Amino acid sequence: MFKDEIRLAPYIDKRQAAIELAWCFPGTYSIGMTGLGYQLVWWLMEQDAEVRVKRCFTDMDEGDLSKCAYFGFTLSWELDFINMVHILDKYKIKRSSTHRDENDPIVFGGGPVLTANPEPFSHLFDVILLGDAEQTVPAFINALKNLNESATRREKLEALAVIPGIYIPQAFEIEYSNDSGPILNIQNNANGFENQAQKLIFKPPQDYIAQTQILSPKTTWGDSFLMEIIRSCPQECGFCLASFLTKPVRFTSVDTIGDTVDRILPYTKKVGLLGPSISEHPKFLDILETLYKRADQGLQVTIASVRADTITEPIARKLTQLGQKSITIAIESGSQRLRDLIKKNLTTKEIEDCLGAAEAGGLQAIKFYSMVGLPYEEQADLEETISLLIRLKKMHKKLKLTLGVSSFVPKAQTPFQWFGRDKKAGDKIEFMRKSMAKAGVEVRPESNNWSDVQALLSRGDRRLEPVLNNINLENQSLGSWKKALRNRPHDCPDLQYYAYRQIPHDEILPWSHLVSDSNTSMLLQKLAK
Repeated sequence: MFKDEIRLAPYIDKRQAAIELAWCFPGTYSIGMTGLGYQLVWWLMEQDAEVRVKRCFTDMDEGDLSKCAYFGFTLSWELDFINMVHILDKYKIKRSSTHRDENDPIVFGGGPVLTANPEPFSHLFDVILLGDAEQTVPAFINALKNLNESATRREKLEALAVIPGIYIPQAFEIEYSNDSGPILNIQNNANGFENQAQKLIFKPPQDYIAQTQILSPKTTWGDSFLMEIIRSCPQECGFCLASFLTKPVRFTSVDTIGDTVDRILPYTKKVGLLGPSISEHPKFLDILETLYKRADQGLQVTIASVRADTITEPIARKLTQLGQKSITIAIESGSQRLRDLIKKNLTTKEIEDCLGAAEAGGLQAIKFYSMVGLPYEEQADLEETISLLIRLKKMHKKLKLTLGVSSFVPKAQTPFQWFGRDKKAGDKIEFMRKSMAKAGVEVRPESNNWSDVQALLSRGDRRLEPVLNNINLENQSLGSWKKALRNRPHDCPDLQYYAYRQIPHDEILPWSHLVSDSNTSMLLQKLAK
């Protein structure tokens, strides 16, 4: 696999490299090398001449990692921790940070899961990087270079604890109430550590763009070159982690996008535009027109999810001309009432106009995303979603319509973090599937039971450590999770506590020590109807 790669990033002279570091993806090479975030962090470390970075995946690595004093992981999804543990076991690294000694590497991690709520996984990490990688990774690497070679493990962690953007879980002690209850207190300066953990935000220069650094033909996306053209989302729907965790919204300039494509065209003709809602870029049509000027060189473009109210016929036509056959739109619900309550900022007419523009512009298919079990939801809202899709199918017979249905999972550091899951969500997904099937609309439902597990981890705390340790890593089935929860210690709450209950607004949350009071106040204000 490695020998087939095309390295776009410049080669760095590593003859003076004194730091050996393993950068691990909790999955296979074919999946990991398609991840823009994984490649971004790799390049932030690789470009330093004093650091030798070796990539590592569950199925392969770049050679002997025994000399690596640091093992890093990215977690983009809650269940990534399972493959992370596989890698720790493979290289004989103790799972718990408190059990590691001077002979063990320092284990660090980052990514949206750990920035939002690292607490269920905190035992796995010595160091966690909070916030945008462009800020946290260089600060971390510079701190490593300044460490005394003879320093003990503890002295290294103490030195890292004072660096902004770095969180040392061992520096905090959590006090819980009796009978598996809420958190009573989170104490800093535990075990002699002082750590003022805070998320860092990157303010990019005008010509900055996060981009693919290595083309990997034998991966999920093949030889596609990926570019991030927007970070965060301006709409701020109440459930959306991408909106609130990565604020403020940042856009890549049109000129930078055009210059970047010109540079990579000799290597690949496939370009992917990434972002939570890329058509919210204020110059989105200009971007497409800039790319279309390169179409005669064979350029093909794929795009991530778009906003329905931003799709016009000219935009749809340009997308078609660039090789795009379909678009993906998250409507969440067909009910205007519910969309207003969750702050979706999208009208039914805008959804209808979007399909008209898509069809007129030559697109062939629309994939909708919807969600059941949302706060404030009523049965009538589900029926309105069904009615809307049936109506749209009759109005646009040339378009292939599919509907992805998931259930609401409360995410840390969003306005809906205090809401619990809906115990009827599974029945609602099945109701949607059957109703749509009768109308001839293809439905792709997500597993409601796995969403339970996702919520368990999303709002979990350190008491879940024995549960995570008891998961059968080889099986990883829902049955394994149910068994681990049944056998949990008496002081560990159950699924109801973590996933389903409504959390009082004045309760100390597992991640409260990682966010400011002003941020929590802002989230509460967003809840106002």
